[in-house]
Amino acid sequence: MKQTKKKIVWLAAFLVIGSIQVFGKPFAKGPYLGQTPPGSTAQIFAPGLICHTGPLWWESHGHFSADGNTFCFSRRKYVHISENTDQGWTIPKRIESIPYKSWSPCLSTDANSLYLMPHLPAKSMSIRNGYDPWRLHRCIRTAQGWSPPQELGSPFNAAVGGISLAGDDSIYFTPERGHFRVAPFVHDNQPPAIEIPVEQGNLYGCHPGIAPDKSFMVFYSVQPGAQGGTETDLYLTLRGADGTWTKPRNMGHRINSGYYEFGARITSDKKYMFFTRSTGWNWKRAADIYWVELKEYLPESHR
Repeated sequence: MKQTKKKIVWLAAFLVIGSIQVFGKPFAKGPYLGQTPPGSTAQIFAPGLICHTGPLWWESHGHFSADGNTFCFSRRKYVHISENTDQGWTIPKRIESIPYKSWSPCLSTDANSLYLMPHLPAKSMSIRNGYDPWRLHRCIRTAQGWSPPQELGSPFNAAVGGISLAGDDSIYFTPERGHFRVAPFVHDNQPPAIEIPVEQGNLYGCHPGIAPDKSFMVFYSVQPGAQGGTETDLYLTLRGADGTWTKPRNMGHRINSGYYEFGARITSDKKYMFFTRSTGWNWKRAADIYWVELKEYLPESHR
């Protein structure tokens, strides 16, 4: 009799929880998950919805698709997706076809491809920490969901720090610290990568965040003269009409802090930049997604 009562109680609880999920309020509604856009000082994106803002929580690399209807981010190094529907935004769901931790997830322009760098055991025992997270992979959206990641190979045998995609799906990456390259996208084929001539001085740039029209780029670097693995800042460089790039400048205290800023992603209208701020590179540290309005950081010609 007691066992029967317990089963009834558990069944009732299950039905209540299920009805809350089905008939309850949507996860979020409106553009940018219903969040009030920030000003020129960076703000945490969607606290309580996306960012847990607590110790041992890691949310990073947040960005929207070009049409604004898909939000992709990493939570504790696993890729999550939220979609905008007629009823509102869906609760973020982990992409189960990616079974391992990964770095720098990035949607294609049409949100039907997803690029990332899996955190896999190193192919060589000489690799630091025994992991090889820098080989770029791609997942394809299908009618059944996302395909398992497939390695792209050359020229992405190394993509240090992270990647971003321009509006034409060209991939911007760092083959080694202090060097930027772009691999143009041509009918789903990747021709040889082209060096991007950004004069960095004493910076060691990493993880280029390219504007959709390629008019500017934001990257991270350790502070000049600092040792690798120390705090990082975000830097901005502008592309001129003649194809040259300006000397990178620090984006200032309203964006940078005494922590680690990285993973810049620019919205399709160039109004906002998303980035990550963390207390360290170890994923067991805390990390949150931030966003900021770019108007005050860009000349009128680049807005």
